Amino acid sequence: MATRSVFIEQPRIDGGLIRIHDEEHHHLNVARVRVDEPVEIFDGRGNVWEAVIVSVERRETVVRIISSRQVAPDRHELILGQSLIRSSALEYALEKAVETGVTRIIPIAAARSSVRDSGRRERWHKIIVEAAKQSKRYHLPILEEPVSFAKALEIKAQTRIVLAERNGGPLKPAMHGSPALYLVGPEGGWTDEELDLAGRQGFSLVGLGSGILKSETAAVVATALLRYELQNM
Repeated sequence: MATRSVFIEQPRIDGGLIRIHDEEHHHLNVARVRVDEPVEIFDGRGNVWEAVIVSVERRETVVRIISSRQVAPDRHELILGQSLIRSSALEYALEKAVETGVTRIIPIAAARSSVRDSGRRERWHKIIVEAAKQSKRYHLPILEEPVSFAKALEIKAQTRIVLAERNGGPLKPAMHGSPALYLVGPEGGWTDEELDLAGRQGFSLVGLGSGILKSETAAVVATALLRYELQNM
């Protein structure tokens, strides 16, 4: 069984001990952790502390640090521009993209986005943290503020891709190195105007096969494929 991960953005170490409170303490309680059980604390910036539980109280779990290490960030930067879609689908896309290795996430208000950002950033952050814990991603992806499609096209990157259901070409010729920016459309797809604008801005239109994928599925598939291509360049 893998060692349980605990996220604390700024862990306070006092006498070799870290006191875990609030939501992370609750998660450990639900998991029925025991004294002497190993855990790891990470801060989302690559710092990891190996620890062992020394006490489990009503309001806190206390762990003693055994060792620490620094995990280097991934040398490939994957920037997912995800159109705003219905809540459950967007949450799925965020969770699985983090597990697959995305490093930056930019929500996009596309012309056909059926929803707008409505104060869901705290919820999105929790999903990202839980996905990072599960997949042992010790560097949390950066979650940007939502932007318009036109603003997303201004983001600088070596590889710049718009996933398109129609007129999309193969992925490999569109790869030019890292950072790789790839934009995933909403339910209903991009408008002709958006695709024309992206083309004028130097983006490559890329397809993911003959079928039509849901937006959240396309985000996960694209993240995996781009990571594979970058690792093999």
